[in-house]
Parts: sequence; C-alpha cells; structure tokens
Amino acid sequence: MNRAALSRLLVPVLLSAAMWLAACGGSTPPAKDAAAATATAKPAEDGKSGPAKVSAGEQEEAVVYPVVLVRPVSQSVKQVVHGYGAVLADARTARSVSSATMAEIRSVEVLPGERVKQGQPLFRVAPDPLAYLSYQQAATAVKLAKAEVDRLTALHADSLATATQVETAEKAQADAQAGVEAARRQGASGETEVLRAPVDGIVTAIAAAVGDRPAPGTPIATIAPPLASRVTLGIEPGEQRLVHVGDRVTVHAVQGSGLARTGRVASVGASLDKETRLISVSVALDPAAPDELLSGLAVEGVIETRAVSAFALPRTALVKDETGTAVFEVVDGKAHRVPVVIENENEGAVRVGVSGALDPARPVVTTGAYELEDGVAVAEQKP
Repeated sequence: MNRAALSRLLVPVLLSAAMWLAACGGSTPPAKDAAAATATAKPAEDGKSGPAKVSAGEQEEAVVYPVVLVRPVSQSVKQVVHGYGAVLADARTARSVSSATMAEIRSVEVLPGERVKQGQPLFRVAPDPLAYLSYQQAATAVKLAKAEVDRLTALHADSLATATQVETAEKAQADAQAGVEAARRQGASGETEVLRAPVDGIVTAIAAAVGDRPAPGTPIATIAPPLASRVTLGIEPGEQRLVHVGDRVTVHAVQGSGLARTGRVASVGASLDKETRLISVSVALDPAAPDELLSGLAVEGVIETRAVSAFALPRTALVKDETGTAVFEVVDGKAHRVPVVIENENEGAVRVGVSGALDPARPVVTTGAYELEDGVAVAEQKP
C-alpha cells in the first residue's frame, strides 16, 4: 500500500478521535499535574472549600524543659568563713635573745621547739678576735698611762714637772681605764659568756650556728610563751568583707584529734599575703582554753560572722559559671536568671543561704537548673 492510500485511511480515524475528545471536555492532564491539582483542591481545615496555605518548611516545636521547683524562704542566717593557717608566736609576748657584744658562737645548748626555763643556758659565746684585740690595746694603754702618771708625779716632787703635766697624764690614765671597761662590757675581755633564757617558754627559732659571729643586738633565738595565744588564718580574697573584729572563731588542728579551741578575730588584713595570696586574719585565742595547740601547728578555723537575712535554697539550685553564681526563677512559664551572692554555705549542708533580687512569690528551679538558659520554656515535673 502506498503512502497516499494510507493517508486516505487514517484521516477519517483521526478526525473521529478529535471530535470525541472535544465532546468529553478537553485533553487528559499528566499524572504529576493531576497530583498538584489534587493538592491545590484540598479542602480547608474549617470545612470550607478553597486552597489551603502551605508553609515553606516545617517549623520545629518549642523545647520545654521539665524541672523541679521550690519556693525561696527568707530567714536570718549566720555567715561562716573557713580559713587555714598555723599557730604562731605573738610578737607582743615573744622574746628575742641576742648578744650585746661582738662575739663568736662556741656552742648551742638548745634545739628549736624545746621548752626552756628562765635562766637556762642557750648559747656559749667567746669574744670576737677583733674585739679582744681592742681590749688588749686598751689594757696596754692603761699600763702606759699609769707609768706616765707615776713618772710625772716623781718629777713634780723634784720640781722638774709642772702640776698641769701631772693632771694631763692622770686624765689620759682615766680615759684608758674607761676604754678597758667599755671593752669588758662588750665581752671582749677574753672570758666565755653564757646567754640565758630571759623567760619561760618554747624556743621557736634559732638563727645562729657554731662559728657564727652575729653583730651586736642581732636576734639569734626567739622564745614564745608556752601557751599559744594567737593563730593566723588565711581566707579567700573577697571574704574579708564578711569578717569583723570580735567575730567568734573555732580553731582545731588539721593533724591529730586535739580539742578545738575558741577565740575571737583580733585583726583583718587589708592586703594579700605574698606567699599564700590570701587575706590574713589574726585570731586571739581564749586564755581559759586548754593548751592543745603547739606552735607551728597547721590549723583550720571556722569564723562565725554576723547574722544576715538570706534566702534558704537547696544547693542544687545554684548555677556557677564565668559570670558568677545565679539561680533561675520561673516567670510565666519561662526561666529567668537571677544573680545571687552566697551568704552562708556550710560544707556538706544540703541548703545554702543566698542574697539577691529574688521574689519569694516566684518558684526557683532546684533540679535541672544547669540545663537552662535565660528565657527558655520550663514545665514543673510532678513526682
């Protein structure tokens, strides 16, 4: 069959198909277009017909943190400050031992920490060689001066010397004798001297050894009273604002199980200690307390400061970070960060005392606080 004959057969068929489609109302849409049309024709949620608005993307649901809440309770609490230090001799009652002369240490009769009685030998000293030389020269000058006085006195008797010459020689003799006496008082006479304890006490320091030649008046030993009267504690910088003179202190030894002693704050330092980098607090111990603290013993002190008004909260409510300490209040279902200052915090205690702009009517997050940020939604978790 040629092409012309085939065309004559197909033309009537195509015309019949076109007429049929026109009678049915148009051509069939593609599958994807039909799906889009179906989505567009989806009825609205209110039951009315019309296109539904479709968002560009799904919105994430807001995260709600489950927390446990507690009401802050305002009450009067005593602030407690912990300090660590050592028992030291009181500079007002301690006595130093020194040699009033230029001397050489020949022997040391006691050891640091030893208890001594008044008058007990501490050191034996001998004159310094140079001082002894000065003494010998003064003694020789006395002999020569005396001989000169005798000679001029004899000449004066024979009218061969004047009375003025005799008086001048006598003055030279007196000056030489005064030099001998001064050298003797300085310990340069050649005799070994004994340095003794001026009071009863404990030798807390020895600053000289055999063979040393300390300068006159240089302390070579320190003796403290047998009963410890002072303790120096170191507290953290910033806590000195809480401590006042007269505050009650309880002190006990870090080592051993000695009885605790009590006292009161005598002074509060105004600068950092160069070695410990802490603020020094001097504590005067009660004199009636038993002698349980040895000089040099490491101690811990608990200072009870003045009572203040604070909010009692569980320790778990506190949040500490680089900006400071805070708690989270709940306001209209959202967490609100409130800075606070710890006023009372006993080691091991479940509750602490804090001060800050807290509202007693607003609950505070006590469990789950570390997961929160300012402004996040929270919901109370019921037990």
